Amino acid sequence: MTISLDRPVHHSTAASVSYRTLAPRQQDLFHRALKAAADATNVWHIKDIHEFTAAALGIDIPRNDELVECSCEGCPDNCDAIAPLSLCAEYLDGSVQRPQCPACADDHRITSD
Repeated sequence: MTISLDRPVHHSTAASVSYRTLAPRQQDLFHRALKAAADATNVWHIKDIHEFTAAALGIDIPRNDELVECSCEGCPDNCDAIAPLSLCAEYLDGSVQRPQCPACADDHRITSD
């Protein structure tokens, strides 16, 4: 038995997106979603917010992961990548762990402050 679909099924494969390439509405959605996740009191609501936001931005995010903005200080191009936390490297900035997107980690991994 063969099953055919009326239209092709699309799956996002983007590991990250550049904030600058997002439409203004997507940028607003991203900021509002991070604010809602920060204000959420239930961990499952937080995970759902990140998952729905990732889908809206076209990012393929692992289940129960979170979206983060790259905070790479060693990037000459002022990186603005939004990526899943599980794909990011982390570096110590004083006493705070900061995420570094996969591209920055490959190009110039920061290992200490």
